[in-house]
Formats: sequence, C-alpha cells, structure tokens
Amino acid sequence: MDTRYPIRAVAKLTGISPDTLRAWERRYQAVVPERSGRGRQYGPAQIARLERLNTLVQNGHAIGSIASLSDADLDALNALAVRPSDRPVAPQATSPADGLTPVLLAIENFDAARVSDELGRLAAVLAPRDFIYQAVVPLMQEVGTRWHEGQFAIAQEHLVSQALRNLLGSMTRLFRPTTPVRRVVVTTPAHESHEFGILAAAMLASLSGIEPVYLGANLPGDQTARAARLVHAQAVLLGITVITDETMAEVQTVAGALPLSTRLWLGGAGLAQLDLSQVDRPVVAFADLPAFDEACRDWRP
Repeated sequence: MDTRYPIRAVAKLTGISPDTLRAWERRYQAVVPERSGRGRQYGPAQIARLERLNTLVQNGHAIGSIASLSDADLDALNALAVRPSDRPVAPQATSPADGLTPVLLAIENFDAARVSDELGRLAAVLAPRDFIYQAVVPLMQEVGTRWHEGQFAIAQEHLVSQALRNLLGSMTRLFRPTTPVRRVVVTTPAHESHEFGILAAAMLASLSGIEPVYLGANLPGDQTARAARLVHAQAVLLGITVITDETMAEVQTVAGALPLSTRLWLGGAGLAQLDLSQVDRPVVAFADLPAFDEACRDWRP
C-alpha cells in the first residue's frame, strides 16, 4: 500500500504552501486527496502531479489552464520547456557558508542526528533536483576535499554516507514511478566503496520516471549482472571513483554477462583512467551527474 502524507509534509516536499494546495484543490481539482480523521492525505502519484504542476506554474503557466490536464500532457508541456541548450548544469562551486555550514559542523562533531536533521531541512526547502545539485553535490565535494586534506576521518565520510543513504533512499521511494516501464540497476564494482555519486544518480533517475534498483556499493560484477537479469533492468549504472587492479576486470565481467539489449552506463571521476576500448560492447560514459540526468530525461518513457 502506498504511503500517505499530510498536507504539511506535502507542502515541504513540493514547495507549495498549504494555502495554495487547498486553493488548487478547491478551485481547480488539481488533485483530489483522500480524507481521513487526520485531514487530507496525499499519495506519491498525487505528489508527483503537484511537482509537475508547480514546475509549469514557475515557468509562467496559469494553474487554471493546466490543472485539468493529464499527467502525460503535463510532462509534454514540461518537455517543451526544456530546450536542448537547457542541459542540466550543476551550479558553480559554492562556499560551505552557502547553507552547508551547519551540516559540516555536525560532521566535525560526529553528531549523526544533527547531520540527518540539517540535511532533512535542506531537502524540505529545496526542490528535489535543486537539493541534489545545490546541497548533495557540494557536500560530497567538500567532504572529499577535507578527507584528502586530513581534516575528516574515514569514519566521518561513512557518517555522511549513511545520512545521505537514508534520506535519498526515502526520497527515491517517494518519487519512484508507480508503474515503471524502465528500470536501471545502480551500484559500484567490487572494491569501490564510494557511493555518494550513485545515491544522487538513483534519485535523479527516479525524478525522471525511471525506477532505480539501488544495490549499494562494492558489488562483484557477476552479482550485478545477475541482479539486472532477475529484475529485467534495461540499464546498469556503475559508479567508478577509485581505480584498482580489479576495476577493469569487474567492468568486463558485467559487460560480458549482460544481454546486449541492456545498456551499460558508467560514471564517476575514475573513468578518465580506464581504457573503455577494452570493453567488448557499447558503453556510455557520463562525465558528470548533469550528463546522466540529461540522458535519463531523454530515455524516460
């Protein structure tokens, strides 16, 4: 059974105020939530529809002219608003002072509860894609930099990974398509433990209407391919950050065990060190998250 959310939670998730939500429902029947003793209750499909409507309103459409459109028609309008030149672009590098200072202070103090609370606050006030590009990506970069400079221990990196895993996991479940047509397995090869990138990628796939099957980090290639076959995935995304002696062999194992009809996608900073001509099948390599985001938008049903 789908989880139901009260109006105040929906307001935080969508960025639409409770008063506006009530007006859209009363005047235009934009969505029709269930009602219970606890008030209005919204399901994931209704939240996704509100996200579509809000995006179009932000782009200049009047709610009265679009509230009666089907979800497919709303997607078509949103697609028209994204021109090829409007490729998703990550924001310029930001200072930790730009909203991340409380999170970084909590990480410094090993305060796991505060880290989760501060990330949840950012997720509540930012649209989902903005949260990825304006909070998650800069945080990943800052934590990585501090780890390399010896300011953060590996334990602190693990603390952040756990907090992001919980938060992005819940957001991915919230925005996953109700009747997914396409599915992508998301993981990293054996001996690759960095999962920041694949967590963000799973969220972006879900926002584009593609169901991510998130398997975490450090998965042997034969198990990755087996999982992809079992769930009938149309694509596999491997995140590669650190190159080891086994990395290429792991990629080749996945490539050789997947049906040719299943796309093999690779992303991460480590790709520059791999000779992908050694992979005996077509491979798509993404330079960054915006490139992956764009591919998902183009590929979505």
